Amino acid sequence: MAKIVRCELVDVLPTLPDIIALESRALDTADPDDLFLCALGFEPRCLTLPRLLQEAGYKANRAVYLEYATNRDDNAANLPELETHLNAMSATVRPLEADSPNFPNHLRALLELVISQAAGKPPRVTLDVSVAANRLLVKSVKILFEYDVRARILYSEAAIYHPTKQEYERNPAHWQTEDVLGLERGVSDVVTSIDHPGYHLDPLPDYLVLFPTFKAERSKAVISAVDPSLLTSPGKKVHWLLGVPRLEEDRWRLEAMRTINALEVDTPQSEVSTFDYKDTMRALESIHRTVSERYKITLSPIGSKMQALGTALFCYMHPDIRIMFATPKEYNAAQYSEGCKARWKIDFGSLKELRCVLDRVGILRVQE
Repeated sequence: MAKIVRCELVDVLPTLPDIIALESRALDTADPDDLFLCALGFEPRCLTLPRLLQEAGYKANRAVYLEYATNRDDNAANLPELETHLNAMSATVRPLEADSPNFPNHLRALLELVISQAAGKPPRVTLDVSVAANRLLVKSVKILFEYDVRARILYSEAAIYHPTKQEYERNPAHWQTEDVLGLERGVSDVVTSIDHPGYHLDPLPDYLVLFPTFKAERSKAVISAVDPSLLTSPGKKVHWLLGVPRLEEDRWRLEAMRTINALEVDTPQSEVSTFDYKDTMRALESIHRTVSERYKITLSPIGSKMQALGTALFCYMHPDIRIMFATPKEYNAAQYSEGCKARWKIDFGSLKELRCVLDRVGILRVQE
């Protein structure tokens, strides 16, 4: 007997590409990419993939590095080497201000230029997110999704993330103090993403979904911006998504995150992979399905890079979600991450085709 069924996210997730190890010998360098995008940061990882790509003979018609408003002097230390690698792979290299209010329009103009010069075929864009701030990653993916391009995400994973277990256990209270630098200090601004404003006109109560970090003040700043009363009386209206590290030796960070952010046993919370972007999509879809008819949902993706990527794809399917970011006043460039232990890629291929796949979620069809 025929029945009407609804396409769910779990039905399409297996068709999305997995994150796989990036091997330099497996790079397709026969034809140049149309655009290579990366970020200039203070972490040495900002140089890892540009160096690897150059050595492998990778070429791009255009290369653009994104600059931050924070830690400019620290970031500038990596600029000479980054420019060396980019100039070796592309004849056209230029910077782009990532924190400018005009960044979305500038990136759109860049993509439209690239498309106009692509001889009628979808251009290929490679985005290195190794040191991309989550606010930048989410914005960039949102804008890329507006165009018919072939997209590839590259990521270099740090060998050491601070704090290490020894650093944390030496003085756990240190990481709960707001005036101590740690990985970052203070909050310079809390802003609603202009590309993800959500549908917040209905007189519904607020519901907040947070990816916490090792500094609780950023999450507190977002909670206060949404509704100050949620700081003292969150009830069941604040849901925490705690990152589960890829490697077993890093799993201690999960419980540390609970302690730093003062999460009780009865606090609404879920554990989500820091590495599998599909797991983030799955968790957010479950929350959305449960509360979206009763609340206005705000999401603050200040967790891992892959959690931010999953958030960007989820929000494509659900434009009702509002995204808010809390930007630190200062990052601790001297103690953030060290080295690179693995390199990864996600080849999304045609974003036009990917949009069609995600657009199927929620569609009803007759099943025989």
